[in-house]
Amino acid sequence: MTKGESAVDLLLWGDEDSLAARSLPPPLPPSIPRPPAAAVPVPVGLTAASLGSNSNKNINNDCLWTDPIPPLSSAVLVPQRVATSVAALTSPVHPSLPQIPIHNSQIPSAFPTNRPITMLTNTHASPATIPLSPSPIEPPVQNAVVPKTSEGFEMTPRQYQKELFAKARDGNVIAVMDTGSGKTLVSVMLIKEMLDRERAAQRPKEEKKLCFFVVNNVPLVYQQAAVIRANCGMKVLELSGEKIADKKFSNTLWEKVYETTDVVVLTAQILLDLLFHGFIQMSKIHLLIFDECHHARKGHPFARIMRDFYHSRRDGVNASRPKIFGMTASPSSDIGSKLHTSAEDLERLLNSKVFTVDSTKVKMHVEKPHELVVQYNSALKYQRTALTAKLHDECGMITKISQLFGGMVTNLGHLGPWCVDRLWKATVLGMKRGPTAALDTMAEDCSIAIDIVSFWPFLPPKVDIRYMSPKVMKLIQLLRASGKALKDDFCGIIFVQTRDTATALYLLLSEMEEFQDKLRVMVLAGHSNDGDALLKMSFHQQNAIISGFREKDYNLLVATSVAEEGLDIQPCNVVIRFDPATTTISHIQSRGRARRKNSRYIMMQDIDSRAEETTLGKLKFGEESMKEWCHSLTSDRLMSDPVDDCDYDNSLDDLSYQIYKVESTGALLTIHSAISLLNHYCNTLTRDEYCTPRPEFEIISSDDAGFICDLTLPANAPIRLLQSDRTSTKSMAKKSAAYKACELLHQLGALDDNLLPIVFKNEEDNIENVSPTDKENKNVFYPLSSPQLWQDTPSTPDTLFGSTIELCAEGLEHLGGSERYRTLCLLTRQPLPCAVEAFSLYIDGAARQVSVKAVQSVVSVGRDQVEYLRLFTLTTFKRICRKPFDCEAETMPYFIAPLKKNSDSSKDLGDMISWTDVILGLTTDTSPLTDDHNLLGSVISLKTDHGREFFIRKVLRQYKAHDLMPEETFSFALDELKASETKTSGGSLAAGGSGQTFAAYFQSKFHVAATQDDVILQVERVRKMRNHLQPAVRKEEESRKDKGSLALPLSQCVRSSVGADVLRMCQLLPSVLFSLDSTLLVHEVSERLGLRSIRLTLLQEAFTTSSANRDFQYERLELLGDSFLKFSSTIRLYIVNPVKDEGQLHANRIRIISNRALLGIAKKQQLYRYACSTPFHRKSWRPARFVVDNKTWDSEQQHMLSNKTLADFVEAILGAAYLCGGVTNGLAAAKALGVPFEEFELWEDFHAVYMNGRATDKVLTTTPHQIQSLNAVERTIGYKFKNPDLFFEAMTHASHIRADSVCYQRLEFLGDAVLDFQVVRYYYHKYSTAPPGVITLIKDASVNNQILGALCLQWELHPYLVHYSPSLIHAIARAAVTVEAKKERGETSGEYWSDIIMPKVLGDLVESTLGAVFVDSGFNFEVVSDLFDRLIRPFLDKHVNFESIVVHPNKLLLETLQALGCLSFEFEHSKSATLSQSDQVLKKLGLDKPVRNHGPLLLPSLTMDNDLPEMMCKFKIHGETMASAKGVHIEDLRKEVSVATLARLKEDPKLLSSLCICPKIRKPRHESLLSRYKGDERLVGLVDLMERTSIVSEESSVGA
Repeated sequence: MTKGESAVDLLLWGDEDSLAARSLPPPLPPSIPRPPAAAVPVPVGLTAASLGSNSNKNINNDCLWTDPIPPLSSAVLVPQRVATSVAALTSPVHPSLPQIPIHNSQIPSAFPTNRPITMLTNTHASPATIPLSPSPIEPPVQNAVVPKTSEGFEMTPRQYQKELFAKARDGNVIAVMDTGSGKTLVSVMLIKEMLDRERAAQRPKEEKKLCFFVVNNVPLVYQQAAVIRANCGMKVLELSGEKIADKKFSNTLWEKVYETTDVVVLTAQILLDLLFHGFIQMSKIHLLIFDECHHARKGHPFARIMRDFYHSRRDGVNASRPKIFGMTASPSSDIGSKLHTSAEDLERLLNSKVFTVDSTKVKMHVEKPHELVVQYNSALKYQRTALTAKLHDECGMITKISQLFGGMVTNLGHLGPWCVDRLWKATVLGMKRGPTAALDTMAEDCSIAIDIVSFWPFLPPKVDIRYMSPKVMKLIQLLRASGKALKDDFCGIIFVQTRDTATALYLLLSEMEEFQDKLRVMVLAGHSNDGDALLKMSFHQQNAIISGFREKDYNLLVATSVAEEGLDIQPCNVVIRFDPATTTISHIQSRGRARRKNSRYIMMQDIDSRAEETTLGKLKFGEESMKEWCHSLTSDRLMSDPVDDCDYDNSLDDLSYQIYKVESTGALLTIHSAISLLNHYCNTLTRDEYCTPRPEFEIISSDDAGFICDLTLPANAPIRLLQSDRTSTKSMAKKSAAYKACELLHQLGALDDNLLPIVFKNEEDNIENVSPTDKENKNVFYPLSSPQLWQDTPSTPDTLFGSTIELCAEGLEHLGGSERYRTLCLLTRQPLPCAVEAFSLYIDGAARQVSVKAVQSVVSVGRDQVEYLRLFTLTTFKRICRKPFDCEAETMPYFIAPLKKNSDSSKDLGDMISWTDVILGLTTDTSPLTDDHNLLGSVISLKTDHGREFFIRKVLRQYKAHDLMPEETFSFALDELKASETKTSGGSLAAGGSGQTFAAYFQSKFHVAATQDDVILQVERVRKMRNHLQPAVRKEEESRKDKGSLALPLSQCVRSSVGADVLRMCQLLPSVLFSLDSTLLVHEVSERLGLRSIRLTLLQEAFTTSSANRDFQYERLELLGDSFLKFSSTIRLYIVNPVKDEGQLHANRIRIISNRALLGIAKKQQLYRYACSTPFHRKSWRPARFVVDNKTWDSEQQHMLSNKTLADFVEAILGAAYLCGGVTNGLAAAKALGVPFEEFELWEDFHAVYMNGRATDKVLTTTPHQIQSLNAVERTIGYKFKNPDLFFEAMTHASHIRADSVCYQRLEFLGDAVLDFQVVRYYYHKYSTAPPGVITLIKDASVNNQILGALCLQWELHPYLVHYSPSLIHAIARAAVTVEAKKERGETSGEYWSDIIMPKVLGDLVESTLGAVFVDSGFNFEVVSDLFDRLIRPFLDKHVNFESIVVHPNKLLLETLQALGCLSFEFEHSKSATLSQSDQVLKKLGLDKPVRNHGPLLLPSLTMDNDLPEMMCKFKIHGETMASAKGVHIEDLRKEVSVATLARLKEDPKLLSSLCICPKIRKPRHESLLSRYKGDERLVGLVDLMERTSIVSEESSVGA
């Protein structure tokens, strides 16, 4: 230890008596002359020489803290300047450098004689994290750290607090009290009082008033709310931050707040916004508390709240006004007479009186620190560091780097070379993670600087004047002395002015080896609007650090001014002002952090800086002036008149009184709020990385004196140019122009009645219109109708209408001819209401067409005939379903009858019915079977077993009973016979033995005997009823080995009463009737909604879900209809909203085409009643009105549908409508369903309404260059514009600031929908058998920014783009040069653009051009279709195909698992919990502790990564984790785990089958997708793609 350091120990931390003995009289005002300099005593052994050099002579440390200061014997004369008693205690000086002269001087009169008073340290209990109370608005961060209060604990008011409360209870008060003296408790007492009054008033709900506690920054919101909760049982709501910006503007929300809340703690800006937009009125506030109310000056939100709403009485002259309570440590930062004026202005503004507390009352409770001024030598003139020189030489031309050199020069003298090099590293590496890094067009050059600092050999810190400034070395001395004196009790803050200084000192102190076991350092900074700021913290990060400081995770904070005011930082025993305070309030507040007993407040001062010396004197004089003024106040002083509503820049223009009020909401626009509102509006306009929309103000001096402002709004705003009134000041001219713009924007509908921009809100964020059912229930039971045809009035019919059911001729040829299937007749009480198109039934493994056609004639029937038909129908259903059916003739909806063979449909229906077959089919009786019967037309059974029936396939007259069975015909039967006899004999039979005869087989299989002359019959079983409506019904049943392999002896058989051809056809009846029900239902909805132009087969497809297991479903139609709905809705919105920008149009379109909106339409039209969602199944088939298996028919049928499916029905109907009649029919269907198109009846109305709504065309002057551009593009696209203005609009970027221009965003919005529909329509027809997922896959590859950019470059549209963005020029040039280089190398096959960075603007140009052509052609669909077919479709055919598509791993994984029948898999996300809270804070800040890797010290970047927490992502199959990953970007993590999971499944094909337990009901539904598309030549590329990416083989299946 040096003698200088011993002196620091002695003078900083001597006993209290010695410190008090060295105190001097109070300060003099700066204007009063100073007394002459005098000698100051210096401790023994401390001479100028010993203080200025390294010395090995130590002072006995034992006496530093226990003994009095040694006697002072020698003195040194010093210059005539103010200095401190700790006289220029110096840092070691390197021998090679010139020594800096050391000066000692008189202690300045900067310390009052009386001891300063500090706050009590036990005001709050120990800190912790407490949950915030439930409120309508969630706080912007979760787990906000706030002061903990013990259960039942309340702060006990002191006497002076009770006295101040009494004053506040009776009037409006500004409480001026030191930090820690208990202002907040007085406010809590006042809140209780006012709440009691409010409850006693018993106001109606609509007149209820609240208390608003208004603070200046976000952290104070949660801090003060926690204090209020801890000290009273009130319901408190916190409001702050951008995350509630949209939610706060809701009438429904504020109605709920007033019902459920007592106190609202919020930032001033939020309250001002709520007042301006009419959601809160001053008359509905009973108490208004301003924390740190000294901010209420000029245009601060505190002041605007009082001026614009309290004093102006906007809500009525007689409206009540709230009580005001302000809190501050000082009413003003001014000194002398200005302080009196400022304080009186504050009193008038807050309509309050200032009250303070006598210091004698406070000092009994509050500790104040010893104040010390420590001088240090002035900065050396350091040469720039080697790293600075290298960066200057190699990166000096880079804008982002060159901007940093000025600051680094300042930091070099202020902090020293070591700190400057560390700042270079932190700043440059931070560019890799900064928010503007991705947008920087010079990113390639910045990488040079990043490489330089990444490999630079940084040295560890060394306390040497060559590396550290004298100021930094003095700080190290102070920390050494303080740490030595306080040991484990050390708790301190170092206040600095800039983020650079905070960062450098943090890095230095963290790396110094001597402090590793003593100091636990953390840095604390505030928010910053500068996107490239080195260090900026969110509220969540600030509170986490403060919590760590309170919990002693850290014992030293390096803090900017953010730690001076508001934040609840625990009392410290060392506070060092490394950089001087700038205002009296800053000085008082930073000193207030040193509130422990015997604490030190140390102010560092440059010994040669007259400015710092003067500033310190002014601060102390200002504080004494403030105290003097407060104590001079009289308690009975009357209030002054309210302030006038005047201009903040002291302008006396009459315009300052202009007010625009929206009567419906009470929202206000004033001349002073207009600029803020206009900036907010522009900030909501659609933008890209090359354009930031903002208003442009141009001030013009008027010839008649005064100023006029020309205001230009962005190119995508509904108004472009307007002019202000003439004003006397430039400031008022800007405000006047903004005021007029906001007024006009509201009148045009760009601002709503709350004077808020109409912006897009996510559906899930809409807290007013969320239906719990829609949000929570994925699947819901809905009623299902049965056809009205079956709902006739019960009666016995006397006339029946017939419809034939027959297989089409082509199908009969493959099934053995018409003699095998008899035509049936469906007899109904009313004729079929519609024609039924032929549909497919799957018979013998192939699709066969079945027709249901109405017969022209009717049949009159008597009761006996009706009874015959009833019994035949019931018996037939029983025979084929093998369960009893019953239904009375009066309620029976239909009857079944076989027709005569080869009957003529032109004859009378009564003559066509085969009544003989009807009567024979009334029973299931049998009759003997003889050889002279029509054997092939008979249904037979064994005499011993009537339950099993058989069809006869062949009569084998060439064989006798004892003949051997031919193996080629009866291989399956022989195998059964061999297995049976082997089991009986215990051995095997020789080939050709007696055991393989027909007789042996009959005996073994059926236990019957046959005679030698018996006729052998080859038969097949009559199977149970099956589902013939789906293409693959248990393939093992379609090709059973025993089919046709059975034989029976004729002598042992009997004949059934029904013929084989009738029974075969009747087996198809359940499937036919099931399909007919679906057709009748969609006919009914077609008639009810007016959808008659849609073919019933397509409408039936639109109402059929995949769960119905038909060979068609709605999903392809839904894809087409979704695109058509987007297309048509976009046209309407473009036409009826001529002033809305792209963002507003997009928001409106979302509300129309969202699933929520479509679900509402589906429910309103009751589409669920007509859907087919349940598969046909023999066990569950219940014909209408029939009693089946003794179970009555329930007229209230139900089925389960998801909300998404219901919404999809609407889009599927639109797709079907378009296919049946083009866009005109699609529009008609949309109107019929209730999609909002009320302004239009026909497609042609689009153009008529558009022309009627257009403003009068302006005559725009076109330049020759514009004409050339127009002609060139017209030649390229093959279209001649009727209105060239549309072309110029399509070529204008939002960065273009000319007032007569309109940007392309609206046309791009329209063109995007045009292109999307054209591409979907094209691929829908090209791949007519492909499922929607396949079409979506190739559509996504055909419509994206990359391919559209390539198309733009091919069309050469980019040279005609009009913009004012230099960075856009470089971006387009890079893309164009890259494409040209690929063309020269011949690399333009396939998707050659996929690895090129295409500016979005290029794709926008293609879409805006399509939009312009569409509008110019009168919204003629054929014109844009022709353009697509000529220019875009050939490009897609050439470059986009399944061979070139790269499937995203997420999509590939999920669709493969679904195809394999696995239903239980998920991505699981959670926050990573591997780091402690302290480490997480450090990681978020980029300030993790440095790590040595056998080389230079490596430090992470100091730039924030958007405050993203570290996340963990897992992919699970049936609860088993397949892969996991950690990171901050969840999409990257999902992709990573998908790739890993696919790799595992591909390596082990059996892994999935070992995990998956999902039921596989129908194996063919889950067979490989490959086999589904191999037969389609157009999908060859898709098959190849799936084979390349498949994780399992074609034969592999989960259920196999």
